[in-house]
Amino acid sequence: MSVADQLKWALRHSRRQRLESILVILAIGLGIGVIITVLSMFISVGQQYSSIQRLDYFRTLEILGREDSLMWQQVPITLLGPEQDSLSWSGVTLEEILELQRRLPPTMHVYVEQGWSAATELLPEEVGEDEDWYRFRGNEIYIAGTVPAYFSFKNSQLAQGNFFVEADLLGASRVLVITHRLAEELFGDGDPIGQIVPLDLHSEEAVDFTVIGVLAPPDDSDPYMALNDGRTAWMPVTVHPSYRGGPDDTTHFYQIYVGVDPGVDLASAGEVVQSEAALLWGEEAFALRSPVDDWRESIKQVQRYALLIGMLASVGLVIAVINILNLMLARVLKRTKAVGLSMALGSSRGQVFRQFMLEAVVLGLAGSVLGIALSFAFAELLKKSLGGWSGGWGSRLGLGIALGLLVSLFFGVYPAYLGSRTNPVDALRTD
Repeated sequence: MSVADQLKWALRHSRRQRLESILVILAIGLGIGVIITVLSMFISVGQQYSSIQRLDYFRTLEILGREDSLMWQQVPITLLGPEQDSLSWSGVTLEEILELQRRLPPTMHVYVEQGWSAATELLPEEVGEDEDWYRFRGNEIYIAGTVPAYFSFKNSQLAQGNFFVEADLLGASRVLVITHRLAEELFGDGDPIGQIVPLDLHSEEAVDFTVIGVLAPPDDSDPYMALNDGRTAWMPVTVHPSYRGGPDDTTHFYQIYVGVDPGVDLASAGEVVQSEAALLWGEEAFALRSPVDDWRESIKQVQRYALLIGMLASVGLVIAVINILNLMLARVLKRTKAVGLSMALGSSRGQVFRQFMLEAVVLGLAGSVLGIALSFAFAELLKKSLGGWSGGWGSRLGLGIALGLLVSLFFGVYPAYLGSRTNPVDALRTD
């Protein structure tokens, strides 16, 4: 008997006992569907971790006061006396930021970023709703005060001109680096380099800034680079409205960022930044926060729930397999006489074994197909309730087929073995 004939035989017997076969497929499909969802989510999380490390946002370490760090972690603060003083942080000056940059390797970039809105008479005051950009309307633009290391970390590319340098920062030069979109809105097809942009910085009169650089259009690989494609201008932080210079009125920054170049291990970089910052400000004065750590913490909660669900589904699947094993044993016993007749007519024990195994494999694969389909529905429920992730078609198909074959072996081998050990003479004597 060929394999095709044996497969037809297995399908015919499964159809004869349709209700039993349907229940078997449903039990297998439900268990496999949940397990596929959980496993594919873990696979997807690993893939996402590799991809997010290429994004600037997740390669940025943040230095901030311990009190602010506890607020980020939503930890209640109930400290008194000296303990309360140990959490206070007076921030750092621009000179200390530049000093930290000198102490760190060139693959790490220390910067600050102060955001503000400003109006300019070069843009019309009224625009349509479709031109609304991050709630800046009319003649308003977003300005960011920063330091030259910001552009190094972001690997910003210029279409024209130059970036401002440390001399511009220390000399409080009124210069701007603008996006290509803002350059088009301000000057059309004209050359923006050297042009004057008057900005209303919420002072008594507008302040003139000179455009020295225009960024090239960004690619779409980093969703956190939206500012590079809008009405954005960067200026030295020393001329930013939030900055106050002078020996008696020195600005202190309470959030400092350290950008790490791609390819550098974030954990090792964090240790280097921690040690160098501790030498400057003391170990107890600040905390180091990493978006990657925050991301890991957020998915841990999802993974706990998913792991619990997966364990329960695995237990349920094992129970289902045991019941299916008993069902398959009952099927073998019912066909004892038919098996004996088949062997008397020339079927070998191997052929009988394959016949019952094919029947088990058919049921297992049918259950895995149902499980793969159910896994997509379970993944949507997981996303909506827990914010989880799910793998793609490839991982689902591979996991589904593998689990289906594994389950088939568990509940099919022993009954098939008993069927193949049937004595034809004894079998033909049975009623």
